[in-house]
Amino acid sequence: MKNLRSILFALVTILLINSLFNKVVGQSNGYLNDPSTNPLSQEDLQAILEVLHINIFKFNIGLPIEQKCSAVLYRQEYEKRNLINETIIWGTSNPFRTLENGVEVEKALDQIRIISKKDNDNFVLFIRMGDFELANYTIKYDSIYSNPHDCKPFKLPTKYNIGDKFPLLLIGSYWDSTSKDGKMKTQRFCWELKDLNNDFSDRAFDVMPHYIVFGIQLEKQ
Repeated sequence: MKNLRSILFALVTILLINSLFNKVVGQSNGYLNDPSTNPLSQEDLQAILEVLHINIFKFNIGLPIEQKCSAVLYRQEYEKRNLINETIIWGTSNPFRTLENGVEVEKALDQIRIISKKDNDNFVLFIRMGDFELANYTIKYDSIYSNPHDCKPFKLPTKYNIGDKFPLLLIGSYWDSTSKDGKMKTQRFCWELKDLNNDFSDRAFDVMPHYIVFGIQLEKQ
């Protein structure tokens, strides 16, 4: 399994080289505005990520710097709506300390980034929150969960208080479905086009046989 950071670095490098190449070639041949020589766009990059089964999720939680607390990353595993396992992965603080131009400064925890790479039977995650970074976090599925899995983000709360616990990302299984006339069988995953409700009220949670939730809990420091 390639490191997610290496894959993304390679993609960015391809974009930069492609952009520079097209600019130089276009200028030298006098057809810089020719659409056929346009550099790769964000849509092109998104298409490449989809082919590679990579998703990038950014959660703009925007905690104010004066709201001092710990932000703990947790993982929950469910069978349908039954919680069967919960694990604390790691945590950071708000504000967190980091170096900026060689000087230690305090910064608010304003964003959490999760990058996922899907293979046939597992997900590999890269997670960044504050001064905490976790690479190549692998989720393997037990053989009893034969349906493929996919991921989808949750809606963020509108405000945050100490003691709050809210989900960020779902990795859930498809479920078997039959057409209304009973003639066709298929597999479905999360009817909703929008982000999932953070109170688990979406219909998908009633039929999804297995899913994993990553979320944040805010605690007193």
